[in-house]
Amino acid sequence: MPYQLIALPCRTDNYIWLIHNDTHAWVIDPSLAAPVHDYIVQHDLILADILITHHHHDHVEGISELAPLVTGRIIGDSERISGLTERVHAPCQLILSHSDIIVQVLPTAGHTFDHVSYYCPHLLQTGVLFCGDTLFSGGCGRIFDGTLQQLFDSFKRIMQLPDETQIACAHEYTEANLNFALAIQSSHLPTQNHLNQVKYARTNGWASLPSTLAVEKRINPYCRAIMAPQDSDWKAGLKALAAQYAPDLGTIDVSEEDLAFSLFSLCRALKNRF
Repeated sequence: MPYQLIALPCRTDNYIWLIHNDTHAWVIDPSLAAPVHDYIVQHDLILADILITHHHHDHVEGISELAPLVTGRIIGDSERISGLTERVHAPCQLILSHSDIIVQVLPTAGHTFDHVSYYCPHLLQTGVLFCGDTLFSGGCGRIFDGTLQQLFDSFKRIMQLPDETQIACAHEYTEANLNFALAIQSSHLPTQNHLNQVKYARTNGWASLPSTLAVEKRINPYCRAIMAPQDSDWKAGLKALAAQYAPDLGTIDVSEEDLAFSLFSLCRALKNRF
């Protein structure tokens, strides 16, 4: 049986990502134990490994209850994650227990200083990136104890992956993020079209995820800041939005010397208040 990728919704807007074949399951960021437990029991699966992107409670709270079921490892790259059985140090590579799934552990600090993402280049017909709270569809994570420069560098690292990479992020924030993107440039047709697709999916109770890296490069303001900082319409829209909602943010230097980082910074600062 080929591997399947499942998004298990929990809490208000979290997704626990679960990979499985006909015998085993591998779980990323178990916010709660119950959705994972129910799924593996219903499908008669053995819990192999748990992968953790960072230490925040809505990514780790299910670990302790699931730990007795784990036949492989509980993997992460932070001493702040309780219950790990294998500490990795990004960048590195591993193979998931009871499988041939290759995982590249990528350093993706910013949201936290020790956040990592897990890239499985051959999981499905395309690769899959489990990026936690670094990159959201149409957005990015808030800065907690990382830095904006780290988040910017993490985005650039992710954007080097193949365009067909599926983006499996940890929250259902897509519609709100796209509303912000359209507040920057209301006439941007790819964003309009994608928002319509997301609204249709959510109305029918479906996840808006996973996205793809190709889609994010078209509709994600933070990717657009990196890819096309010379886009005059988008740049003008961002500055106009800052002047309208947070005039003090309009004084951030949108310098030609480091235009991409300046625009990225302005996006994140403005989204904090939007």
